[in-house]
Amino acid sequence: MSLKGIKLVTFDATNTLLKFKVPPWEYYACIATDYGFKGTGEEIKSCMLSSYKTTWIQHPNFGRDTIEWPEWWRKVVTLTLKDKVPSKELDNIANRLIQDFKTTKCWECNKGADKILKNIKEKGINIGVISNFDPRLHEILQNVNIHKYFDFVLTSYEVGYAKPDVRIFEKALEQCGDGVTPEESLHIGDDVEKDLEGAQSANWKAVLITKATEKPLACKHVFKTLDELSLAVENGPTLFR
Repeated sequence: MSLKGIKLVTFDATNTLLKFKVPPWEYYACIATDYGFKGTGEEIKSCMLSSYKTTWIQHPNFGRDTIEWPEWWRKVVTLTLKDKVPSKELDNIANRLIQDFKTTKCWECNKGADKILKNIKEKGINIGVISNFDPRLHEILQNVNIHKYFDFVLTSYEVGYAKPDVRIFEKALEQCGDGVTPEESLHIGDDVEKDLEGAQSANWKAVLITKATEKPLACKHVFKTLDELSLAVENGPTLFR
C-alpha cells in the first residue's frame, strides 16, 4: 500500500493511536474504592456508558456550547457513582479522575503507533490528529511521547465540530496551509461512522483499523492493527489511485 499522492495523514486517538491501560469503568471503580465503594468495575460499566451517552445528548461535544468540559466529566462521574459513594465525595472523585485520565496511569500507545508515525513522517507527509476529545488530548500525546510526530492536533471540543461532521476534516486541511486537497488526504481510525464514513463524506481517503467491522467493507480499506498497516505501507502496491 503506497502513500503516493498523499500529502496529509490524520489519525483518530482513542482505540487507534491510544488505548486505555484498563477499561475506564475499572479505573472508576478503583478510585471510588478510596471513598467507600465496595463493588467492581463490571458493576458500574453499563451505568458509566449510559451516563456518558446521556451527558453527550444533553451537552454535545463535551459541553462545547453549554458548559466547560471539566463540568461535563463531573456530570458523567456523578451519574455513574451517585448511589454508590457518599454524595459529598463525588467532586473529589471526579477531580481525581479528570487529572488521572490525562496521564500514563490510564493511557498508553497502541502497539505499532510509534512505528507507523515514524514511517509516515520520514516520507515528508503532514501528520495530524482528528479526535472527538477534550483539550487534555494534547497533554496525553505528550505523556505517551508521540506528540513530536504531529504537525497539528484537532480536538472536537476546541474546533467546535465532532466527527463525522465534515467541518472538522475541512479544518484539518486549513492547518496544512500549502494547498492540500481532500483527495490528497487520508484519515485512519477505528470507527465506521465517525472515521471511515466521516472522512469519505469529506472526500478524503480513509482506512479503518479494527478486528471486526459492523458493515461490509472493501478489504483494502481495513487493517486489523497498526503493525499490519505499517507492513502494507512498506511493502504493498499503491492502494489509493
